[in-house]
Amino acid sequence: MRADDVLPRPLADYLARPLTAQFPGRRPGQARFDGPAGTLVHAAVADAVAGYLAGPAVSNDGGAYPAGRHSDALAAWARAAVRRLLGAPGGHVVFGPNMTTLTALFVRAAAEHVRPGDEIVCTELDHEANVAPWRAMARRRGAVVRTARLEEGALPASAVADVLSARTRWVAVSAASNALGATPDLAAVCAAAHRVGARVFVDAVQAVPHRAVDAAAWGADAVVASAYKFYGPHAGVLWIADEAAEPLRLAEQPSSAGDDLPGRLEPGTLAFEQLLGTAVAAEVLLGWDRAAVAEREAALARDLAQVLEAAPGVRRLTPGGDRVPVEVFFLPGMPAAEAAEAFAERGVSLTHGRFYAPGPLGAVAPGLPAALRAGVACYTTGEDVAAFAGALKEVAADAR
Repeated sequence: MRADDVLPRPLADYLARPLTAQFPGRRPGQARFDGPAGTLVHAAVADAVAGYLAGPAVSNDGGAYPAGRHSDALAAWARAAVRRLLGAPGGHVVFGPNMTTLTALFVRAAAEHVRPGDEIVCTELDHEANVAPWRAMARRRGAVVRTARLEEGALPASAVADVLSARTRWVAVSAASNALGATPDLAAVCAAAHRVGARVFVDAVQAVPHRAVDAAAWGADAVVASAYKFYGPHAGVLWIADEAAEPLRLAEQPSSAGDDLPGRLEPGTLAFEQLLGTAVAAEVLLGWDRAAVAEREAALARDLAQVLEAAPGVRRLTPGGDRVPVEVFFLPGMPAAEAAEAFAERGVSLTHGRFYAPGPLGAVAPGLPAALRAGVACYTTGEDVAAFAGALKEVAADAR
């Protein structure tokens, strides 16, 4: 199976359109900077899912009839597409509702081989979904959690290496912060962890939309992501390397799909329309010139940063260094929720709060109750940045 088999026209036709025209959700007068919380859906994804749900192929898998065989082929194709997207040959691909759920299921299974006194390393850079489950598991198993701290908003590999020991079993780390955009050197982190016999679980949710991911080059043992952050449906994907997967087979994990992976972590019927949409989204990203898209996003992010730096009364929190195109800031004279509403009234969508990332926000702005976050997506334009600049000028003036 391939993308052209599930689309009304060849995927190449979709990709030949101007990048912004590939997203039917774009609307005149609406500047969307809410991508870090969830992106617009690509036209090919929308067409594929709509066609599937309205067609004769809807079925559970495992059937000896055409629709059942179609579901088997669809699942196999979707897993293969995710492997290619994550640069992860071999291993196992698990589907679920989102990264948070898949991480919790994975940690629950991994707990079987964590003993009292063992150590788990988390980082100050990470989303709570890659911290809280590990902490909860460590409490249950009598393990110790060590935290790698940020340095000026960045996570150097040495910060992780410094808290490793012979007792470390897992390192949970982000490929890109959802709050600060910072991107650590994962190859160095994984190498340091492997030297002490530990494995590495990578949250790649914010990395996948903006960077070509290469789990094999990193040396990662597991990588998790969410399709709705890379122009697909609301679904999560988890890749587990063969060596890391073997112990999970014996975990006490309720499942209706037996002891083997991926069924061990997929307790129930798959949402085949979400698998289809995820596979098409993966094929879309693989069909783009990722380097060119990343360069375009970086240029727009620099423009956005300059707007924030030049705006009176605005405090920009985003650190320097290598990062994905996310900007975090606040207006001292206005609560973040009120400011977000003011931007929305001016046709600019951004998110506010702590973004389930108290670690990185607390590191760069201790005591700040909430911030504003603007992210550049592949469909962001210079006109969008200009709209943001105009809205910021008015909102900042109201805050003073």
